[in-house]
Amino acid sequence: MDILNKCNARCKYCLTGQANRTGYSSRFPAYYMDVPTFDRLARHMLDHQIMTPDALFHIYNWYEPTLNPHLAGILNYMREHGLRVDMSTNAGRCMDFSGLGDCGHMESILFSMPGFSQSSYDRIHGFDFEQVKQNIRTTMKELRQRGFKGDAYINFHLYQFNLGEIYDAKAFADSVGLRLHSIFAYFNGSGEFEPYLRGTLSAEEMKDATREIFFGHLYELEKHAEKYLEQFVEPESITLSEFCNVIPGRGCNDESKVCSIFDLHSYEEVKAVYNSLAAKRGNDPIYRQIHLWAHSYKLSMNHLFGIPD
Repeated sequence: MDILNKCNARCKYCLTGQANRTGYSSRFPAYYMDVPTFDRLARHMLDHQIMTPDALFHIYNWYEPTLNPHLAGILNYMREHGLRVDMSTNAGRCMDFSGLGDCGHMESILFSMPGFSQSSYDRIHGFDFEQVKQNIRTTMKELRQRGFKGDAYINFHLYQFNLGEIYDAKAFADSVGLRLHSIFAYFNGSGEFEPYLRGTLSAEEMKDATREIFFGHLYELEKHAEKYLEQFVEPESITLSEFCNVIPGRGCNDESKVCSIFDLHSYEEVKAVYNSLAAKRGNDPIYRQIHLWAHSYKLSMNHLFGIPD
């Protein structure tokens, strides 16, 4: 789920990044979920047994949680109510730590990186690379001072232009006490997924993508699809937009909303919504391929560089 509707990055293969690059995202006023709204959401899902008390909140999907001025309050609320939380950030800025309490309840924090040089950042995120590194150091120092002992790692997106940077990224990760997890970058909800797989992506888009993204591993995924589908199995989940709307999955945002979570009053009703969405897709094999590609982030590519997981 998201807790706001803005991101500060300009990732060209990301749904939100493209919206930032084209100016589309500027059409929508900023919205920041506050603590009372999060309280209403959590209570609704717990009271109606839509989620179990030990459910894990991933408070990110398409947007950057550190931009929400209420983030510290939401994290404090989750600690006070025994809720588990996982957070991702692009480290383009630091959250406001001044009101943040104990962080022993945080399960993990992920730092998403498109390379390890200013050149790579210029091509993808658009941030000051040195500032990103300092923000990561500051964030880990502040969290650890507040009792954080969870999993902390860099999610290094492999592009054709940044392979030579991974060893520097590993050295930095070691210096901060972070794990390094490298993955192949992919079309992340940006609209090219399905056209590429159906062979209808425009020649210009294909030319651009083949200069930056790796596609060869898709043959391995498809050849051993059953093995990977089993490996990618997850606990049941609900994907919510920042406005507490149920959306079909992590590949879409509030523009694809199905209904408000507050209109559903049981696990069975939520399950019926997702069963209906699955039925509309039918047996089209393209969706299995999309599922495989989108979940390939679970596969570490560290072994390609002789780096332990």
